[in-house]
Parts: sequence; C-alpha cells; structure tokens
Amino acid sequence: MRQPTDDLSRPLDGLTTSFSIVPIKDIPAPEPSDAAITLRPMVLVVDGDPAIADELTESLSRNGYAAIAAYDAETALETALLVPPDLAVIDVRLSGTSGIDLASSLQEKLPDCKIVMFDGDESSSELVASVDAAMFRV
Repeated sequence: MRQPTDDLSRPLDGLTTSFSIVPIKDIPAPEPSDAAITLRPMVLVVDGDPAIADELTESLSRNGYAAIAAYDAETALETALLVPPDLAVIDVRLSGTSGIDLASSLQEKLPDCKIVMFDGDESSSELVASVDAAMFRV
C-alpha cells in the first residue's frame, strides 16, 4: 500500500498529473461590476382565470419583472412562501379562499410584500393594458 504524500505530481494509472497550488490571496478579485447581480422585482399574479393571470404575467415579464401566476389562493400562498414576491396582484373574486383573505395571509406572513387588488370581472383587460402602458415600478 502506498503512503500518502504531499506531492501532487505523481503517476496515476499511467497518467501524469500536475497541479499548481495558488494561495487564495494571489487570485485577483472580480471587478465590482462583474460581481454585482441585478435582481428583477418578483410579482405574484393571482387570478382564477388562467388566461388573465397568464396575460398579466407575460406583460409584467416583458416590462422587466420576474412574474409568476397562480390560479387560486392556496397555490398562491404556497408559491409566495417558496418564492417571496415583492408585489402580489390579486383578483378580489377567487373561488374558494377569497382574494381579500389571501391578501391578509400574505400581509401576515410576508409583511414586506406590497399588494394590489382588482376586480377581474370588469377591469382585467384594462389592468393588463395599463401595465404595458405605464410600466409601473415596485
């Protein structure tokens, strides 16, 4: 049996390996601009009508946001706990748990999340159009 050695250059099954040890202090640090990561604001869109939720999510994505859709309050809350949103856009009228109850739960569990509520029956197409036109900022 071979004894361990500090020599990092030795034959290995007929192959010769060679490693250089470089102290970490000798490795140049990246420029601050190279190391910076720009995160897009996360928006959770909640509407019982998948077409509306998906259209609004797509519109937000085109305008520089990271957006995810949920079609009911339970899924929205689970999603928000996994990926905390900066903003939640919630239809007041959801089947099952209401949008108002969802907003209360989100405020309790994620107090930094801003909440916008709307009534999808009348103004959902206007809301989607306003996001494209105004490109509001969180």
